[in-house]
Amino acid sequence: MDDKSKLAAIAVAMSAIMFGSLGIPIRYFQQDCGLPPLDSVVIRMSVSATGLLIIIMLFARDQLKVRLKDVPLLALFGGFKLLSDLTLFNAQNNITLCLATLLQMTAPYFVMIFSMFLFKEKLTLKKMIAMAVGSVGCVLVTGILFGEVDANTEGVISAILSGLFFGMFFIGNRVAVDRDIRPGTTLFYTTVFADLIALPFINHADVLDAVIDQKGAVMALSLGILMTLIPYYLITWSSLHLEPAISSMISTLEVGAAAVVGYVVFRDVLTVSHVIGIVLVLSSIIVVNAKIRTEYIKRYGKYISPLHKFRLKAFGRDEDV
Repeated sequence: MDDKSKLAAIAVAMSAIMFGSLGIPIRYFQQDCGLPPLDSVVIRMSVSATGLLIIIMLFARDQLKVRLKDVPLLALFGGFKLLSDLTLFNAQNNITLCLATLLQMTAPYFVMIFSMFLFKEKLTLKKMIAMAVGSVGCVLVTGILFGEVDANTEGVISAILSGLFFGMFFIGNRVAVDRDIRPGTTLFYTTVFADLIALPFINHADVLDAVIDQKGAVMALSLGILMTLIPYYLITWSSLHLEPAISSMISTLEVGAAAVVGYVVFRDVLTVSHVIGIVLVLSSIIVVNAKIRTEYIKRYGKYISPLHKFRLKAFGRDEDV
């Protein structure tokens, strides 16, 4: 492994830890401040959109241009992004952070299934085995097999739905590439549309009260910048210098980070069956996610996520794409 690959591996690990720490500001806003999940989503989207707008205005103003015919698509997948965050935040408030993160990471399963119909990709034996192993792991993690399911069926369902909606958002990025929508345009406008869809339904006074003091402001910036924009940047930069399989394996640290945060900060509890289930699901996700990225490379020549394409464009490095 060369120096860039090592740095890329560190970047993936750092991004996974940041994503895995989402539960800290989310539970602060929802449990300490009493905000519902939708209000927390708006805080994340608003801060992220503002940060992204500043970057675009400084480095790539042409990314703000959007074709009228693409607006409905961007609004649709912005809605999927909103639903993904909404269900994840609801899950993190009802079940352990580790379980919520793990079940959302089943998004590649949904991507694989939908890709069969949208992109005519084949369902191979390897994928089927990976999905079967992952399904067994999910059963163990949720505790259904041993009758350990508590009152938080809502949390489990929310986390699984988050994986579904995040998978749809991922597919939206692929559709955008096929329609030649610029990556920066896709990222910015899906975030903005997600924010606009949610704004009419939140309590604006409560949100303002939650972020107006010093601790609330730090939590809001952490949620929108430290645990959103920065890890997105790190993981997308690393995609140029790291094999998909290795990246997939390292990114599973997100579950470990969520487990540590849950145990140390919130005293979440994990049983033996949970741990076994986590291992099975993560093994399955590594296989499925690496397969998806490999097929993406075959389709487009190189796996470069939308945010990294935007970064290259912003700094005038289109030749690297």
